Amino acid sequence: MKIRSRAFTLIELLVVIAIISVLAAILFPVFSRAKEAAKKTHCLSNSKQLTLGVVMYTGDVDDVLPPVAYPTNSTLWVDLIQPYVGNKQVRICPDDQGDTISYGLNSLVFVDLFGLPQGAQPTFPTLGDFAFPSETIMVSELGTADDLVTPKPGTYKVVVPDDDINDVYDARPIFRHFGRNNLGYFDGHAQSWLKEQFYTGWSPADYWWCTDRTNTDTCQTSS
Repeated sequence: MKIRSRAFTLIELLVVIAIISVLAAILFPVFSRAKEAAKKTHCLSNSKQLTLGVVMYTGDVDDVLPPVAYPTNSTLWVDLIQPYVGNKQVRICPDDQGDTISYGLNSLVFVDLFGLPQGAQPTFPTLGDFAFPSETIMVSELGTADDLVTPKPGTYKVVVPDDDINDVYDARPIFRHFGRNNLGYFDGHAQSWLKEQFYTGWSPADYWWCTDRTNTDTCQTSS
């Protein structure tokens, strides 16, 4: 008895292709979101490690916070805390592979020695100066211009809401992960927030950035 094999008809083949296309349309966005969620988690881990690196650095220098940069710009804050974090890859968000530093220090409280007049002796704040360390931002993802959209790479100091971008190394926060920014706080924890939660629409404007929000003098940039 001869056994005859039955091939797919054109209609059946088209139906199979249509089903695969529908499944792909459903699953690809799910996979894409899962991949982005993994990058967000990785970036949040970076933020926490950098934050803890700053905290550990202060433990060796009487709680004094590191400068953002040295006068010649040859040494940056990420270089100063490098012995405490080990891996240089924590400086870069997985969604920011074209840059060398994806995170910046709070410009309102950290001292930037770059561009200061020769002989100037600024006062460096300490960890003990913060009235609400668990609610004050230390580290933020950065990399946008004033519109919070236009990319501004090559930066390492995040400008607070009440201040201006004063040099090429300043930038606003960036919102890479589902419209969120990964932040590190002075108590050492890290958190992911929407821009409305910490950057826009607050009074005082620098509510989440100042040493003591109950003292308005610490919540505005000196002129």
